[in-house]
Amino acid sequence: MKNRSLMIFLLFVGYVVVYIDKTVMGFALLPIEREFNLQAEQLGYITGMFFLAYSLFQIPAGWLNDRFGFKKVLCSSLLLLGGFALCFGILGFGLGLLVTFRFLSGIGHSGYPCSCAKAVVASFSLEQRTFAQSILLSSAGLAMTVGPLVAVYCLDHIGWRGSFSALGLLAFVIAACILWLVPNPPQAERAQPGATGASYKALLKSPIVLLLFVAIFCINIPSYGLMAWLPKFLVQQRGLPIGVSSLVVAAGGLGIWISSLGTGWLVGRYLQGREPQVICLSSFLSAICIWLVFTSESPLTASLCLFLSYVFLMASFVTVFTLPMKRLPAEVMGAAMGLINTGGTLGGFVAPIAMGYLITLSQDYMTTFIFLALAMVVSGLVILPLARQSRQPALNIEEYENGY
Repeated sequence: MKNRSLMIFLLFVGYVVVYIDKTVMGFALLPIEREFNLQAEQLGYITGMFFLAYSLFQIPAGWLNDRFGFKKVLCSSLLLLGGFALCFGILGFGLGLLVTFRFLSGIGHSGYPCSCAKAVVASFSLEQRTFAQSILLSSAGLAMTVGPLVAVYCLDHIGWRGSFSALGLLAFVIAACILWLVPNPPQAERAQPGATGASYKALLKSPIVLLLFVAIFCINIPSYGLMAWLPKFLVQQRGLPIGVSSLVVAAGGLGIWISSLGTGWLVGRYLQGREPQVICLSSFLSAICIWLVFTSESPLTASLCLFLSYVFLMASFVTVFTLPMKRLPAEVMGAAMGLINTGGTLGGFVAPIAMGYLITLSQDYMTTFIFLALAMVVSGLVILPLARQSRQPALNIEEYENGY
């Protein structure tokens, strides 16, 4: 139990670093825009290309987890993330270099979520997995609560270059701690060479995997779209000081944190088997609250609406992200999580670029908030077919491939 608690703690800290890297970018775009005189669509590419790489390497990262074990992929992900964060801060002297280093950083990010999911499946029983994974996912809330405040302080005192350099060094430290303190995965947890090819084909035909892929794609459109553009909206459209805007964003992070832990406990304890209904209702409520963020005139109202929108958004996200752990066999968990999370990161790729073009074309943010709210509505609708499927997990890969 002690080893599992230490592992969850270190993976949680690593997740915080991963999420802070994404959170800081929304605020860093403001000085980057001024320094390089960039347009909205160009800023969208800096964020969007990161998620393109994140998406492209999700499935390879899942395969590497199944083949070599989660510990090696965890450490490699953090080392790549840290290295390219350093490069972004030290060597980012033009749009091309900024986009390139963020693309390469996305490669590093791609291995972390599926590695953590693999670690949870290998270390916890079926009943404990939702809560264990929700603890890890709650790191997003901590990062978005503390991250904006730390980001504004660091941007004011050491600039955006120093901020990313410091983040890179922190990632190196966390990688060293995981390498030293997290136990190696059991040999049985690793897939045998050549044993998973057929299972990957089965994954591509699985309605569970495909519907969750689409759902998490839609959920992450507002999740990462707001992360990338909300600071700019609050500062330039609502006229808020950057310090006040960081507090508004932090309120959303608090909602993520509370919802991550609360959803994991509530669904795991009382709503087992009703996950599709939880996802659908939460998505609809989040869509309403996202629109209310746009219509809010005061920072207090915007903070409250953003808090609620992220409470419901994260309830959908956590439930989607933990559902495969209950309905898919452990042998393909790394590949399944990699494939599903590819949908999420594709949402992160589409959202900032699409929002950049919508802002440029309309010279307003109304169309972007309609876009974000509609994405949440679709995420709720697409998951409903799963409510009619079996609630029992496939016990092994043979059962799964034979038509579970």
